[in-house]
Amino acid sequence: MAEKPSDVICDGDICRRVTPEESAAIKPKTTSNTEPRVFALLGASPLLGKGEAKIPLSSITGPNKVIGLYFSAHWCPPCRRFTPQLASTYKRFKDEDPRAADWEIIFVSRDRDQASFDEYYSEMPWLAVPYTEKKIAAGLSKLYHVKGIPTLVLINGETGAVITTDGREAVSEDPECLHFPWEPKTFREIMEGASLVDPPGEKSDDNTNVAAAPALERLAGKVTLLYFSASWCPPCRRFTPELVKTMKALQEAGKAVEAVFVSADREEHAMKEYHSHMTWPALPFSDKERKDELNKRYEVEGIPTLVVLDEDFKIITTEGVGAVRSDPTGSHFPWRPQPLERLSERQIGRINEGPMLLLVASGDNVEAAETFAKQVLEPVAVAVRGAEGGDEWTFVWALAGDDLAFRILKFAGGLEMGDAEYGALLLDVPSQMAWDLGNLGVQITEAGLAAAIADYRAEKLAKGRKLFSEDDD
Repeated sequence: MAEKPSDVICDGDICRRVTPEESAAIKPKTTSNTEPRVFALLGASPLLGKGEAKIPLSSITGPNKVIGLYFSAHWCPPCRRFTPQLASTYKRFKDEDPRAADWEIIFVSRDRDQASFDEYYSEMPWLAVPYTEKKIAAGLSKLYHVKGIPTLVLINGETGAVITTDGREAVSEDPECLHFPWEPKTFREIMEGASLVDPPGEKSDDNTNVAAAPALERLAGKVTLLYFSASWCPPCRRFTPELVKTMKALQEAGKAVEAVFVSADREEHAMKEYHSHMTWPALPFSDKERKDELNKRYEVEGIPTLVVLDEDFKIITTEGVGAVRSDPTGSHFPWRPQPLERLSERQIGRINEGPMLLLVASGDNVEAAETFAKQVLEPVAVAVRGAEGGDEWTFVWALAGDDLAFRILKFAGGLEMGDAEYGALLLDVPSQMAWDLGNLGVQITEAGLAAAIADYRAEKLAKGRKLFSEDDD
């Protein structure tokens, strides 16, 4: 078996690359009538079939089609354990299911050499992105924010829309494909028949008081805040009082809003004690299946997490924690993401997920900096984010003296602004690159920044600096 790369961690049943934070020690959608980005990537070269057959993408796309993108590698032990399971499920589906022609899988390799790819692919009964097409493989990994392998992403073969990024678990739990193509339940479907428990002592003297109205009835017509938290989590216990104050401010302002505590506590008495410090209902401790489904639905990877849903239970933002911290009075409630925002804790989680353009003002005049940012960067942000694949971009502005800006600039190697009033940093953590645009001769104007982004997308932007080297610990 090939040797595991040194920049990879295998923990339990998953292997992943070392994160930028560990190294430094410090979901695509179709928005226009243009070709979905995933199809543009996959269609750039014929797919590889058995016997070195060249398979056109068009042969596996169309109505009712489902495509599985299987990110895996020969050197990864969890991958080598999962691949036979997936192959068995795939073969059974192809042999027995009435929809056999509707499902195809494409191997997207993380192998380091052709020989390893060839040996590993020989064990698979599906298609593959050719090993030599590394840009396609890298583009797909970036598109779906693949952090660890094995990962199986299932997409709609007609629209390119994501069905689920957790196909591995879906296949593992349903090897007979009874629930193919494993469409995740909607919030309404998950919460159908659910009841909510009020905080102990809020409406009665016992700790098992259930709200009079069913959950969906109680949440109807309101913005819903799903609060994933636990008593054993110190960051959660620090954030809960902040959320209590914000909820009070929102309700006093007459906002139609309700929060729901989705507990990750391991013991019921601990959940009840923690819940007593909140002013909103919770899913009962015993409702573990529903809590698990909500965690999967909103891809909760850490707590505290605050997911904000609109009156129709559609996602407004999964960055509720940062939104509350940067806007404790709720003046910008319900915190819909804007094309251009001032840098705050809200955007920190996005840094690892896609490119970020940070406009930095050297002075301390907030009003002047905001005005300049809106004149120069906002039109660019609106255009980029409104185009296909634009939702992976983040556009922010800050003062050079802002703490978060200072930390990001230090992380990225700084900006050489000299006497300039403004500078701009293009940061792409997934690609481990950063560009000091002003230092590259880019004019800090609407036209200059738009041209720089166009060059970046065309891979014509002047050489940037690498965030991490091969020798980083």
